[in-house]
Amino acid sequence: MRSAFISSAIALVASTLLLRGADAQQQLCNGYAELCAKTYDQVSYATTHNAYAYTPRGALAANQNNDIPTQLKDGIRAFMLDAYNLPSGGTNDIELCHSYCSLLDAGPLSAVLGQIKTFMDQNPNEVISIFWENAANLAPARFQTVYQAAGMTPYLYTQTAGSTTWPTLASMISSKKRLLNFVDSGADASVPWLMAEYDFIFETPWQITKGSEYPCTVDRPKGEERGMYVMNHFISGQVTVGDQTFDVPQSGIVAQTNGQDLASHANKCTQTFNKIPNFVAVDYYEQGSLLQTVAQLNGVNWNGKLPTAAPTSNKNTAVGKIGGASSTVVTFAAAAAAAAFAL
Repeated sequence: MRSAFISSAIALVASTLLLRGADAQQQLCNGYAELCAKTYDQVSYATTHNAYAYTPRGALAANQNNDIPTQLKDGIRAFMLDAYNLPSGGTNDIELCHSYCSLLDAGPLSAVLGQIKTFMDQNPNEVISIFWENAANLAPARFQTVYQAAGMTPYLYTQTAGSTTWPTLASMISSKKRLLNFVDSGADASVPWLMAEYDFIFETPWQITKGSEYPCTVDRPKGEERGMYVMNHFISGQVTVGDQTFDVPQSGIVAQTNGQDLASHANKCTQTFNKIPNFVAVDYYEQGSLLQTVAQLNGVNWNGKLPTAAPTSNKNTAVGKIGGASSTVVTFAAAAAAAAFAL
């Protein structure tokens, strides 16, 4: 009898501890308890520019080194993606490409949404945002088809156009509506969760070259501020091949770009606009101090979790992979290499 009593007591204590642990976990929003009471528009989010453009490793057109599951694990909470037609001509999916699919093709959106859904299923206290560059002018119905097939519908949040009142992260997490999608063009009422970015958000200029001043001006929509903003912070070199101009990421200076330069740029824009940047968009996020800077903007003590180091890669091998696609890409690779050295 006494043994049974002791066993019951132990079980009760264990259950209590588990519940307390669960409660503590419930109180975290995007990794920090202090963010739970903040509304979506009061928070800064670590953002990857061309998040999908990490393959082939070392490619001159790549903006990231780590894949999207790794980005999610490391604390990236907003992703910039580019929408293109499938090379096959099908309409049941969307291809993620950089400028041209012959230049950098990261594969179908369905695969990436599957990765994001797995993370969201396993991490119920995280609010995620996606920014779409609708490069191929796809209809919202195309996005709807892929998102539905990926099982994302329960997570999709919709903000009424014109509304300036956003929910707190805690309430979004409680409602499970914690995946926000913004598109730069083509939004319409038929798919309300695919929200017109410039109804809610403005962006600072994105074409920044080495040695130029980091701008804190309104680039898109031209001259019109909104309640939130993207601070674009990545250095690019431009390469012209024929009648096409390409942006080449500058990986060689990223430690400086994503280090003190990033903190200075964020402070400057905060003072200029009298509000913190909501989306701090960078290339090669794992280098520099993106996560520390975002924590500081959010007024929280950084949790000390370091991002995953980039996999080793061989740029010559990667250039060879993209170089086989077409003579245009071969020319691009050579011109891009020359531009990178010139910068």
